[in-house]
Amino acid sequence: MIIAIDGPAGSGKSTIAREVANRLGLRYLDTGAMYRAVTLLAIEADLVPDRIAEAGDLAAKAQLRFVDRPDDLTRVFIGEREVTDEIRGPVVSGHVSAVSADARVRAVLTEKQRQEVARGDVVLEGRDMGTVVAPQADVKVYLTAGVEERARRRQLQLEAKGMTQSLDELVADITARDAYDSGRELAPLRRADDAVEIDTTGMTIEEVIGAVCRLAAKPSTWPLSRLIRSPLDTWLYRTVYSIVRPAFRLFFRMKVYGVENVPCTGAAVVACNHRSNLDPFFLGCACSRQVHFMAKAELWSFKPLGWVVERFGAFPVHRGEADRQAVRQALDVLAEGAVLGLFPEGRRHRETELGDIRPGVSLFSLRQGAVTVPAIVRGSDRIVRHRLLRFPQVTVTFGAPIEPPGADLPRADRSAEMTRRLVDALHGLLASTQDQA
Repeated sequence: MIIAIDGPAGSGKSTIAREVANRLGLRYLDTGAMYRAVTLLAIEADLVPDRIAEAGDLAAKAQLRFVDRPDDLTRVFIGEREVTDEIRGPVVSGHVSAVSADARVRAVLTEKQRQEVARGDVVLEGRDMGTVVAPQADVKVYLTAGVEERARRRQLQLEAKGMTQSLDELVADITARDAYDSGRELAPLRRADDAVEIDTTGMTIEEVIGAVCRLAAKPSTWPLSRLIRSPLDTWLYRTVYSIVRPAFRLFFRMKVYGVENVPCTGAAVVACNHRSNLDPFFLGCACSRQVHFMAKAELWSFKPLGWVVERFGAFPVHRGEADRQAVRQALDVLAEGAVLGLFPEGRRHRETELGDIRPGVSLFSLRQGAVTVPAIVRGSDRIVRHRLLRFPQVTVTFGAPIEPPGADLPRADRSAEMTRRLVDALHGLLASTQDQA
């Protein structure tokens, strides 16, 4: 997956790109730091402002190196010299637009950036990522914000590094830089035609990160390459996903609601009602990540079938007994930060809307760091009736994550309360989805 984030100075590109990369398990490329490092070299070589045309040779020879750190901006090195703080100072900020507008500098650094893009699985940010560097990006985002808002953010960044600059000066600098970046002839700052614009004014960092992650997980436009790469996923799953999902949408007019409730990364439990043996296929195709199902052991009695479902990440559970091996495997799935799929009724229920929920599901829902998402599949039980194949509409709805009870409660009480909350959530989803299929 390739995510390109563009936007003007101070719009939060670096912070958002870094966090999105962390959550989706992708690499982060700070292209702005590349231009800043070359600008620093040009200033030190007295090429600014009159000999900027010579900066291209510096860019070609510069040995740039980046070290990610999850809680701050990328550490930047030129050779063995760290320049992380120097390139963020006001002197470099005042000249980086002019240096980055040089044709030779841009050609050299654009090629370096495209080489990184060719490796795949990257989030990159700058001013021409979606228009010049990676026009083939799977997701394109254009971040913006009011000038004063961006100036305040830049002021806080400088203060955190022990630097001071008045808000009026920063507003003037950013305004001038916007005009320069947008008006330059070479790779001007502009929103790609197919980019989604997000105005971050008044939004928290978490809200912006969530918005970008939801774009990455948007199911209606997913080709195979956009399937979020979850821990433990397989290429077989990803390949079949790209075939089966369109087929389900064609033959069963499958609609998916609330997929944004499934976290983009991290351990998650998806607890679904169970009306048909086809439910795992519909739920798996609807989810934005690969789901690892706890499936009845009888499927493995026919070895070819058992081999196939196992390749898709399922594992057996012997119903009606305490299957410790299945429990361990389920906990291992969550420990790897993957998605565990459960049918907490234990068996299919066609005679009632929802059967009794087995209390053991709370063992996984209360796993530290795991998010529990209720889900409802409707219409799957009408596909085969009286041995005749039918094509009813099938819908899959993901509900809001269930808030776990407080850790101050005794373990038995927490388990009972979590089961109650899951039952309430599933009944609520059933009531709200009555007209969907």
